[in-house]
Amino acid sequence: MKNQILILITLILLSCSKRQENIDLYISNSNYELNLKTGDFKINWYNNYKDKIELSKNEKNQIRKLIFKYNVDTFKGEKNVFGEELLIMPNFNDKFTLVINNKIESEISISKQVKLEKSKLNKIDTDIYNFKTEIFKLLSQNKDFERNMDTVKLANKKIKRLFL
Repeated sequence: MKNQILILITLILLSCSKRQENIDLYISNSNYELNLKTGDFKINWYNNYKDKIELSKNEKNQIRKLIFKYNVDTFKGEKNVFGEELLIMPNFNDKFTLVINNKIESEISISKQVKLEKSKLNKIDTDIYNFKTEIFKLLSQNKDFERNMDTVKLANKKIKRLFL
């Protein structure tokens, strides 16, 4: 009986680890694109700028934990997060693209105008907002990410872009 339980637990752990390895998460907005699995960072509009962000094994594990903590892996299709307040034109600046087994599962866009304290969000939207907040909090502690964010700021000062 103990052997069967041990085998069952081993199979469950193995299936969970395979599930986690096949997940790619992309962050994009009007300024940059970032593949969190490979670390590829691009600013297409700024001399086709490319760089790498090295994430430690611990950082990658924390990102995976956040994906499962906020059930981001369960969303399918497109999801837009914005508050119930009336907005003439919501600004969906940050977009998270979740790819599982090389197939796009979901694209989550989050309005820059969402404020957790003021916006009336349902549970799912609140979880997505918290996911975004925690991902950026984690990434802001990475020196490569911070260096690239400084490059984005510098590029925005040098090149004035007009968005319609």
